[in-house]
Parts: sequence; C-alpha cells; structure tokens
Amino acid sequence: MTMKIQRLLIYFTQIGLILNISSCNSQISKSKCDSKDSLHWVTTTNGCLHIYTYKSKIISDTPNLVIIIHGDAPFNKPGYQYKMARLISEQNQNTIAIGLLRPGYTDDDGNTSDGQRGLTTGDNYTPDVITAIAQGIEKLKNRYHPKKTILVGHSGGAAITGDIIGMEPKLINKAVLVSCPCDLPKWRKYMSEKQFYNLAWHDSVLSVSPNSVIKEINKETEIVIVCGEKDDITPIELSISYFQKTQESNLKSKLIQIPNKSHEIFLDEHLFNAINQILNE
Repeated sequence: MTMKIQRLLIYFTQIGLILNISSCNSQISKSKCDSKDSLHWVTTTNGCLHIYTYKSKIISDTPNLVIIIHGDAPFNKPGYQYKMARLISEQNQNTIAIGLLRPGYTDDDGNTSDGQRGLTTGDNYTPDVITAIAQGIEKLKNRYHPKKTILVGHSGGAAITGDIIGMEPKLINKAVLVSCPCDLPKWRKYMSEKQFYNLAWHDSVLSVSPNSVIKEINKETEIVIVCGEKDDITPIELSISYFQKTQESNLKSKLIQIPNKSHEIFLDEHLFNAINQILNE
C-alpha cells in the first residue's frame, strides 16, 4: 500500500468517526438540555452548551465572572476546563468560575454541547462557533451581573478567545490566551508538515484567525498571553507575534513565557498566578 493511499485512509476514517460522534452527540445533548439546569447548561440560538459552575464561598451582587474554554482535544474528551474553574473558585473570593464545553464536544462525564466538533484541525473557530459561545457568555453575564468578565482559553480555546474579543469587543473585560495558535494560516501550515499523514490540514476552513481581528479589540480590554517556551504544538513564536501585534495596536497586553514547559500548561502555577492577580486587581 502506498503512502498516499495510507494517508487517504486515515483521512476518511477520521471524517467518518467525527460524523458518527456528532450524530450521537446531538441526540445525547437534546434530552439533557431540556432540563434547563442553569448551573450546567446555557442556551444559544445554535443550541445548548454544557457548563460546570463553581462559586467561591463569599459572593456579592456583582462578582467576578471567569469563563474557561478548553482546547481542540483531538484524542480525548475534555474536562480540564472544569478542574480549572473549580480551583479558581476555591482560590479567590467573590468569584464565579465556569468551565464551558465547546460546541460539538463531549466531556469525560458524557455531557455533550450542541454543534459541530469538526476535525480538530483549526477548522472549528468559525463564526457560528464564536457566536454560540459569545451568546452563552452574554447569557451568563445577564444571570450574574459581574463587575468584570474574564475569558480564559487554551490552545484552540485561546484562538476562540482571541476571536471573541475582536468580534464582540464589548463582551469581555480581560482575556487570557494560553498556548494560542493565533496566526491560523501559519499554524495550520506548521501542523500540516508536522502531521503530514493528515490531509485535513490542507483543507480550506471557515475559521477566523485571531490575528485578523486584533484591530477590532476594545482598547480597554486587558490581554494576557501565556505560552510554554518548549511548545511544539503551538510554537512560542505564534504567541510572541500576537503580542507584538497587540502592542502595535496600542492594546493593554502582557506576555508570560513559562520556561521549560511545552503545550499542556493550562493547570500550571504560573497561569493560576496570572489569573489570581487579574481577579485581585
């Protein structure tokens, strides 16, 4: 069997698996979404998104609201966004922290958000996905009336975070982008060379590159960019370039480079320190 045929088989097998998962996910999420549990679900015009809500022991009428978005998770069911939300709520007062499950994804507890998961090749940072998550955040803001809203995203979730602050400039007060593939064309080219057997990296996508909406970001939005110096999934150069572009646009941005760390830094103490500092400013 030639290498070309092997690549095609891998490609079409992956597509088939994703389509089957998406079909099952829609059926699973519908019944659970009907429960309308405001601590575990938030509705949008594109369906229902699963959340886990954690509250610190002391809450005022105007708490801090922190929303955490996971990465593309091509090989697992993401749940680490919930763990981060719980830890943030435990480490800070007057804080509601919410882990959000992106459209089309199933978490490690079997909960599923409505929408299309895609092939996890940078193809699901689309306007529909961005709109759904932004609507969910707006619903949560209307529910909790926060004094400030912080959006934290890892990897693909960081890309979506960058898109949201550019496309919905009044929605978020502070954004934390962790291990961000912020230059989407450059990152997808890099990944197509790294995963040469996966033809999906060569497909055209409708995703929005965070770099393309930097000039639309509200000048009052504070941005923290966090990256591991040894990241070989979203190389540090992508975060540095995004930071430089935000500086050129006179935005309030900060870059944190974590020494000797790679891509999986979402539960790193440096990140928690940065978020806790934001919450206590």
